[in-house]
Amino acid sequence: MVSKPWWNVAVPHRDIREGRLDEAVFAAKLGDVVRGRGPLEYRDPETFFRKTYLTPGLERLCAVVVSRLSGGTGDAFIQLRTPFGGGKTHALIALYHLFKHKDASDLDVAKTILQNQLLQDSRIDVIPRAKVAAFVGTEADPIRGLTPWGEIAKQLGSYPLLEEHDQKKVAPGKDILIKLLEKNKPVLILIDELLEYAVKAAGVNLKEITGAEGTLKGQLLSFLQELSEAITSVDKCAVIATLPSSALEHYDEAAEQVLTQLQKISGRVEAIYTPVEGEQVYEVIRKRLFDDIGDEAVHRKVADEYFEIYRQLGEEIPPEYREEEYKRKIVKAYPFHPEVIDKLYERWSTFSTFQRTRGVLRFLAEVVGDLYKREHPSPLIQPAYVNLANATIRMELVKHIGNQFEGVIASDIIEPNGVAPRIDKEMGSEYAKFKVATGLATAIFFNSFSGSAERAGITVQRLRVAFLREGIPFPIVGDAIKRLDDELYFLHSDKSLYYFLSRANLNRII
Repeated sequence: MVSKPWWNVAVPHRDIREGRLDEAVFAAKLGDVVRGRGPLEYRDPETFFRKTYLTPGLERLCAVVVSRLSGGTGDAFIQLRTPFGGGKTHALIALYHLFKHKDASDLDVAKTILQNQLLQDSRIDVIPRAKVAAFVGTEADPIRGLTPWGEIAKQLGSYPLLEEHDQKKVAPGKDILIKLLEKNKPVLILIDELLEYAVKAAGVNLKEITGAEGTLKGQLLSFLQELSEAITSVDKCAVIATLPSSALEHYDEAAEQVLTQLQKISGRVEAIYTPVEGEQVYEVIRKRLFDDIGDEAVHRKVADEYFEIYRQLGEEIPPEYREEEYKRKIVKAYPFHPEVIDKLYERWSTFSTFQRTRGVLRFLAEVVGDLYKREHPSPLIQPAYVNLANATIRMELVKHIGNQFEGVIASDIIEPNGVAPRIDKEMGSEYAKFKVATGLATAIFFNSFSGSAERAGITVQRLRVAFLREGIPFPIVGDAIKRLDDELYFLHSDKSLYYFLSRANLNRII
């Protein structure tokens, strides 16, 4: 028996169902949360944690900070390092709410952390109240605004202590920072988008502003050096800072040098944490996009159904899809086929313009909304069922690879008189309903691009995984691929690897 369509089991968030998605809900901004503005999903603690999946990495991070601010053991200076869009800001907001919210100890997430994680000290049974100061590099003006040390002191209520250093844009020494921390502890300092501020600070000549020698970047590096030493000298205090794993993902080589300097400054005392790793992203995405994902027994039934297809296909698909581990992976990713999420992370996120988790969420929200509205019959959301005819979905991909691919998609995949739709019509009424040619062409396009130097593309074996579901005759894929290879204008193949280019193939030239 064929399983129900995924939208009969899982319930997307209301905004997705009603087609009024606000993309701001995927753009976490610590500065907005501190100022009590922005989407409810971020500024309200209860809503935030209800829609946040506590990955083991995030749970461990929170637990370590709880221990540190309670006077127990724990790292004093923690760096969150992931690619752009890898969950760093989301982790900072979690920490902000955990310690800033007046009823933090009543939050279910607090109880989870206290019960499940690294709190070895039995005396710690509540989340401590702490003063929280947040500095966001993207919002700070290095010329007219407060310095990082000035902003932190102001939020802690001790600006007079560092006022002179702030106005002269000269970093305070270790002793005065220790005095600041001792006066306000427990203290949690959150520093987001540090590289962004450092890059701006590198262009600020202090002689033109205060008459001092050097740049503001030099003073920033000095401040971080002094802060990293001061924070380890005072109990019940912690610093959490975010840095990308590489500046080249978003900036230039000069910024990469700045990043290296920032990493060296705190390298002696910092601990590096990664909030989201590996398959944890499946649950992060499901939590953010769905109100309810349904009964896990249904998910397992669907996984069994697909696994049986892969078993029957045997050598016609790669061996990893026929291993029991992959069946478990399908259950974890439901209602998405793992191939959709994996390819977004493995290939599309390698483009510097694609912000990993944020970009994935935005794209998948549009895909989910489109399939939900059209009541697509598949039990899983597979690469072949991404609707490139939807302009919003199409642009989420095209904007990373160039507008020239609009014409490629139109002529080969989505136009009513395009090649793939024509092939579908010519395959006869029995098969036309499956839109085999359009689906396979879509899956090839989805797999054709990568920001890295490797040749992207997809084999026939993997195309079967991207398209087939219960009820579709298996041999139809091979027949359709042959026609696509013969008739599409922009499809290329090399050693059994199929991919699209903006350059026409021999079919078009003839």
